[in-house]
Amino acid sequence: MTLVQLLVSFLKIGAFSFGGGYAMIPFFEKEIALHGWTAAGDYAKMVAIAQIFPGPFAIDSSAYIGFKVAGLPGAVVASAALSLPSFVALVFITRSYVKFKDNRYIQMLLAGVRPVVIGLLVSAVYIIGLKPVVKTWEAFLSHPLPVLKTVVLILLGFLAMMRIKANPIIFIIAFAVIGMVVF
Repeated sequence: MTLVQLLVSFLKIGAFSFGGGYAMIPFFEKEIALHGWTAAGDYAKMVAIAQIFPGPFAIDSSAYIGFKVAGLPGAVVASAALSLPSFVALVFITRSYVKFKDNRYIQMLLAGVRPVVIGLLVSAVYIIGLKPVVKTWEAFLSHPLPVLKTVVLILLGFLAMMRIKANPIIFIIAFAVIGMVVF
């Protein structure tokens, strides 16, 4: 039954999330909590472990969760289930995209997905960066400075990358140094 749960959960995640691995984080968290596959505090650790390994974050995360839940078969089922909807969609889209790329409804659909992806990424920032720190509103109100510093740094980094066309590695190094100084 566990393999079936993994299959269904990761098929849902793969089919209904847009924007890449980090945009899938809210979906991962919901499914993990729904099935009780890992403790709430372990989720941030899972994200960190998945980032260590080379390859797409979403595949690494699904393999980690699947392995933790059902061993090697679980890792294979979770990774394959996550990838299958994208693969099927890619096959169909590549066959007809050239024909429909200028269609106004397709353009509206793609334009509508952009804000959803941004919302999912903001949710991922909250889940990974702020949720482990902000346990309760009382804790936040008594010590808001670390959270506010994090939010300001994220916004500054985003704005800087939007305004300045430079190599992202420069931003990563610069904000790593700023983060070490500020925190």
